[in-house]
Amino acid sequence: MSERQGIARLTRVAVPPSGGGMMPPLKPPPPKPGHRGLIPQTGIAKLTPKAAAVDEAARELRTVMGRFATGVTVVTTAHRNTIHGMTANAFMSVSLRPPLVLVSLGRCRMGEILPRTKRYGVSVLAHDQKHLAAHFAAQKPSPTPPEFTFHNDVPLLEGALAHLVCHVVDVHTAGDHELWIGEIEHLDERDGEPLLFYTGKFGTVRPV
Repeated sequence: MSERQGIARLTRVAVPPSGGGMMPPLKPPPPKPGHRGLIPQTGIAKLTPKAAAVDEAARELRTVMGRFATGVTVVTTAHRNTIHGMTANAFMSVSLRPPLVLVSLGRCRMGEILPRTKRYGVSVLAHDQKHLAAHFAAQKPSPTPPEFTFHNDVPLLEGALAHLVCHVVDVHTAGDHELWIGEIEHLDERDGEPLLFYTGKFGTVRPV
């Protein structure tokens, strides 16, 4: 399957898309002694009751959706000899005929690059690739550099349980996210234990 391996440069998405319970949120720095609550900066108004209610509803939705166990993927594309990748669990199949999938992206670097490349890869992570999920969520650098294989110049992570290569056929705005629908050009898979995400934690399957 592999056409070539390795690439000169690699980027990670600096800010994971918001919502959906995708990854554990980064912890804010501890408050300074004597500091109570958030002090608005100059020129920034305090949250209105309505805005606070909206934020609370968003947090509640994130918590509830965290009860929906999902697999973990890394979405990748290449632009100007640089690989761009991000961790996502908002990924699903859409259609069998034609073969379509979608990935839901918030405001992120990937959403800026896909209009240029118009193609993306999806790597479904195995249970021993937790370090790559954290790496491409910009939470913790991987102790070893990610390794890639390529199909028609689209990067895919080595060792993943499944690979899909897609070209973008449609984009739909849905609230604060965009749904990137891709038609599958190539896919492959292997046996193994998946990496799962549930209530903000990683895990894998066990017999019921």
